[in-house]
Amino acid sequence: MIHYQTEREKKRFWIGEKEFLPEYELKTESVFAQCNGYMGVRAAHPFSLIEEQRGMFLSGAFNKAYEGEVTELVNCPDVTWFGLEIDGEKIYPERSCLKSFERKLDIFSGELVIHYVFDLGEKGEVLVENRRFASMAQTNLFAQSLRVQFLDGRNRQVKIKTGINGQMTNSGVSHFHTSTARVYDKEIMEIRSELENGTVTEAVGCKVVCGVQEEKEFNLKRRGVYGTYAVTPEDKEVIFEKVTFADQGEDGITTEERKLALLAALNKGYDVLLEEQQAKMKEFWDVTRVHVDGMSEAEEAAVCFAQYHILGMTPWHTNESSIAAKGLTGEGYKGHVFWDTEIFLFPMLLYGYPKEAKRLLEFRYRGLDGARKKAKDYGFEGAMFPWEAARTGEEETPLYAALNIHTGKANKVWSGIKEYHVTADIAYAVEQYYESTGDDRFMEDCGYEIVFEAARFWASCAKWDEKRQKYGIYDVIGPDEYTEHVDNNAYTNYMAVYCVKMALNYADKLKAENEEVFKSLNQKLKLEKDLQKWKDFQEKMYLPVPNEEGIIPQDDSFLSKPCLENIEKYKESQIKQSVLLDYSREEVVNMQVLKQADVVMLLNLFPKLFDEETVRKNVLFYENRTIHDSSLSYCAHAQACAAIGAMDLAWEFFRKCLVVDINENPHDSTDGVHSASLGGIWNCLIFGFAGVHYEKGVLYLTPNLPKQWKTMEFYMYIEGVKVHFTVGREKIALTCDKQEGRMIKVKAGNREYMLEEHLDISLA
Repeated sequence: MIHYQTEREKKRFWIGEKEFLPEYELKTESVFAQCNGYMGVRAAHPFSLIEEQRGMFLSGAFNKAYEGEVTELVNCPDVTWFGLEIDGEKIYPERSCLKSFERKLDIFSGELVIHYVFDLGEKGEVLVENRRFASMAQTNLFAQSLRVQFLDGRNRQVKIKTGINGQMTNSGVSHFHTSTARVYDKEIMEIRSELENGTVTEAVGCKVVCGVQEEKEFNLKRRGVYGTYAVTPEDKEVIFEKVTFADQGEDGITTEERKLALLAALNKGYDVLLEEQQAKMKEFWDVTRVHVDGMSEAEEAAVCFAQYHILGMTPWHTNESSIAAKGLTGEGYKGHVFWDTEIFLFPMLLYGYPKEAKRLLEFRYRGLDGARKKAKDYGFEGAMFPWEAARTGEEETPLYAALNIHTGKANKVWSGIKEYHVTADIAYAVEQYYESTGDDRFMEDCGYEIVFEAARFWASCAKWDEKRQKYGIYDVIGPDEYTEHVDNNAYTNYMAVYCVKMALNYADKLKAENEEVFKSLNQKLKLEKDLQKWKDFQEKMYLPVPNEEGIIPQDDSFLSKPCLENIEKYKESQIKQSVLLDYSREEVVNMQVLKQADVVMLLNLFPKLFDEETVRKNVLFYENRTIHDSSLSYCAHAQACAAIGAMDLAWEFFRKCLVVDINENPHDSTDGVHSASLGGIWNCLIFGFAGVHYEKGVLYLTPNLPKQWKTMEFYMYIEGVKVHFTVGREKIALTCDKQEGRMIKVKAGNREYMLEEHLDISLA
């Protein structure tokens, strides 16, 4: 169930909490974070709490603190803290008498609003309201407002202290070598913090909007600068506004430009800045909103919540960073980028914002040398993309994790070494982009090289199996991380062949249609010497096929292992990975038990790979063996079950994936939201329930709507054309702006159509 309450207003859609619940604090800080793709700010209270984890994260601001530490996204100086005194009494939610409380996020605008009513005894009751948002109109800006209102009609002196706290750490580790604090013109506070390879600057301007300012003073602390403002209320209230301008050294912004931007924002005021924010956010919702006739308000809020966070974690401004596993909402996974980005998050951007999708692929291209280095380090050729990426493209996964509490020995982290499939996942995204956009320039600049180097990697890591007279890929980990060190993982092998086949097709296409580009790439990459090897690999690579029962072996040994007899206990457990409390890791590896989708993921990516009955058998077979201990699992299975028409299961998994971050478990999402799971919600809706699949120039439509839904409406860019979909049980309507000389081939219900401007399809 959803822990948070929902509320719809005109042009507003709130998700919130109406109780002060310290046990949910870290979770709610992540869930209600304000993010704009450049910065992410956790939704901590303005006032200090006993347990809190304030955080501001700037896209691409990575650093390695010490030798032996892991490169991580830096927790930057905090600007959200306020100190408040009423007639000399300091206000704290946990110590002052809190009469009422509400904290809520407007999903449509990204504005966070926190209300308190404190009963101060003889001093009367006082309402405090904190509002804030990260600007999409000017992504360096973070705007805040603090309103203090006396409810009993008696004015009191208000003292507000705020500034920039440069003492923030990543779980106790400080990244900044030096931090220089100063005040400009007795108005603007600034901290300039130096990383080993970069600078983060935060400048803050404040003003009293309502009330008479009696005193103002500034003081510097170690790695901190603060202003204190004494204000007498006018008409029983004080309104105080604060604007932050944050940037990194490579942005090339001067001190004077920073000051002018701050002063301009302060002159506009919070309300005008918010209007600009709402207008900018409306542009996003006009493109990406999915309207479902039949959804409950809570379900609709969960879908919009997912899209809000995808908006906030996408680097709209650069190709030098990508989307992290926790977005910009927390320190989880060190801010690193995984395969999740290309498989779970890329699709919504590809079909809604193809230019931004391209930037994610350009980020991978920027890391190609790091991927080549990794391949060489492990004895392979080509490019072996990292399991965890930061900024350089080199592998960031630590070789060892935390110490085993019983043995005192460090646990080896195999993902960075054995999860080869990430290389094919990235190549898959490249072809998805090219098929959908026809962007030859991108392919010439980046795409072909990624695919060719990926193919070279796959051909170099395959080994000949004399018994099968086939090539195999050995000692790997597929998407399911409970089956380590397996041979011929189905997902890995099929993706490898797909990648090499793609490379051969591209080579043939370039030779025939653009010989100059091929010559240039051949000169750079020496392609000719590998083409025959790739053909041999493609023809002779072992691909697991359905057995007599129609089941595709997940790997060479999976079907020979015993089943976990009491698997339902772990499926229903509220504790993730509870199976490891009863069984050792080695025992789990040697049973038919999965953490997450594996073969099912393969079938999601290639829905036409096998006949419908084989797909159905395998989806149900592997679901019976899956504990769903990964946040990626529910959305993958919801999509797969919808595709096979197993609607009860599809709905069960969809409801679960909707609430991965907003459920009632206070211990989930404390270190950031689950980015890929949020992306998976869109995939469930569009690829699963609406049944949309675009492949090789054909738009396939096979909808399977939940029984309570009447229609789905949404937009997608197909071949550069913005198409409006209205999908019902018995009818599909497609409309688009007429493109001269261009029509989209559509297939639905075993019939083919051509979409030029408008198309009605009857499914009855």
